[in-house]
Amino acid sequence: MRQVTIYPAKIKASVLAKALAPNAPSRVELAKEFNIPYATIYSWTTGMLDKKSVKQGNEPQRPQDKSAQDKLQAVIETLDKTETERSAYCRQHGIYINHLDDWKKQILDSLGVANTKKQKADHLQILNEIKELKRDLQRKDKALAEVSALLILKKKADLLWGDNEDA
Repeated sequence: MRQVTIYPAKIKASVLAKALAPNAPSRVELAKEFNIPYATIYSWTTGMLDKKSVKQGNEPQRPQDKSAQDKLQAVIETLDKTETERSAYCRQHGIYINHLDDWKKQILDSLGVANTKKQKADHLQILNEIKELKRDLQRKDKALAEVSALLILKKKADLLWGDNEDA
């Protein structure tokens, strides 16, 4: 029967810390250094990598893949923070400060709160065009009423005095 060696958690943690660090030594080198079989280190590291990928699979990696709820939560959490605290928050969550600013702008735009000068100018221009069109419509209505009154008077005059004798 084969004997199973149980390693203390401290040793396992130190091996995994070295194995998963950037520029980590190979598993063979770790096996020689800690005097632990290669297969054991291999199973530990693959198990940790699998756990990391499962954790990361639930959470979107790219900022544009985050849900609206996550974006709103990030904006709310960073509203009253200083620039350094916001930077730390961004590093912790894998986003940039400009993402927070963009998300805040999107939220305010969707609520209709953030009216920029350009939007106000466009709105005023549209209102002025509407006023001008209404004035033009009223002027044309008056002209049409005057022309129809003249036409009716001409018909009545023609009925009373007969057709135009000058022609």
